[in-house]
Amino acid sequence: MSTLEILPGIIANNLFQAIWLLCTVPESKHSRKKTVLIVTCTTIFYTFAALAICTLAFRILPAAVGVFLGYVAGVVIYGIMYCFLVSASHPVKSLFLFTGLFSVHTIIITLVSIMTNTYALGNVTVWVLRAVFNLMVLVPWMLFFRERMFRMYKEIKCNYGIMIAISIMCYFIQTIFWFYNMQNQSRDGFFSVMLVYACSTTIVMYLMIFRHIAQLNHANRMKQLQANEKFLQAQIDSYKKLGENARQTRHDFRHHTMVVMEYAKNKDFQSILSYLAEYDEKERGKYQEIICKNRAADTVLSAYVNRCEQNNIEISTDVWLEETEGISDYDLVTILANILENAVNGCMETEDERKVEISIRSKGSKLVMVCKNTCVSDILFENDLPKNRERDGIGVESILSTAEKYGGVVDFSVSDGIFVCRVVLSNRRKQR
Repeated sequence: MSTLEILPGIIANNLFQAIWLLCTVPESKHSRKKTVLIVTCTTIFYTFAALAICTLAFRILPAAVGVFLGYVAGVVIYGIMYCFLVSASHPVKSLFLFTGLFSVHTIIITLVSIMTNTYALGNVTVWVLRAVFNLMVLVPWMLFFRERMFRMYKEIKCNYGIMIAISIMCYFIQTIFWFYNMQNQSRDGFFSVMLVYACSTTIVMYLMIFRHIAQLNHANRMKQLQANEKFLQAQIDSYKKLGENARQTRHDFRHHTMVVMEYAKNKDFQSILSYLAEYDEKERGKYQEIICKNRAADTVLSAYVNRCEQNNIEISTDVWLEETEGISDYDLVTILANILENAVNGCMETEDERKVEISIRSKGSKLVMVCKNTCVSDILFENDLPKNRERDGIGVESILSTAEKYGGVVDFSVSDGIFVCRVVLSNRRKQR
């Protein structure tokens, strides 16, 4: 086999890979135009690299080995590009999707290789079959599965090592079968059975992985709903208390008027002023202080201010927030409640000074939230995320997951016994 014989095959193969890569980037670092440019440049570079590798390998190695080396070079080049240059996800998380993509790609070229008794490179029949198989998978993916799969993929925030290990293992198995098929032209019944078993196992494994992700997503959403329900109940209780205070004020107002009238008859104006000042102070104490103009945020903040007071935690609020245009109340409550919940829990773990400071400001199209709280000194971090020793870090995952919907940035740090959580969200109204 010469280099010229496989040149059309390499070009067509790289074209399919480029299309698949562009269709499987759920979290891109760049604009669509720049992403297409990066993938195109990588494809051109790999085409020349594959030609050079195959040309050198064919001179000293069997053809199958040369094709395999070119394939490995493609996996490395495209993998680096996908995980580090194009995808905005964590590189290890991106590797999960990349190996899944190449598992499908490898299954297709193995099937075509068996059907045509070739290396799946080089003639018209091969590329018609490869185009048909790719379209059979690509079209349903784009029409029915892409958005759903991407939503589930974005829910993977941490502890995804096992899922990625399974994905890599499935890809490794498919690669072994493809290379074995190239090395052995005789395909007995046992080989066919094992091939079907390997392909079926790969498909089932990925279905199980995404089912597991969907279950985690459902559990996380239920926890968020429960938290929001708690704050809704707190808001209802506060409204009930406001109503009771208003009724009491109306009932007692006649008595207070009588006292003021008596002072007025005696022209005791100083007593009137003192009495009205005392009356105003007591009435103010009946009603909850409004922390900010955003009703959803004010409900959460008020609930945690009360909780801090009950647990002897000093809390200060510096909140300048009105109604948000680009962030839903549900998501705002999810992030803010989890931030404050973690802050209160952090204070409860320390026996020294207990203090929480929360600052929320709008800066242009960005919403910036900074929460500081006293904490123990030996907080564990894993992948730059705080890890709780006693329970799952659902709160941290919820913050990350929700912030990601708004192109957010989340940062956690500890310094001198102070834990700091910073969240920056895009508060720009989404275009429809």
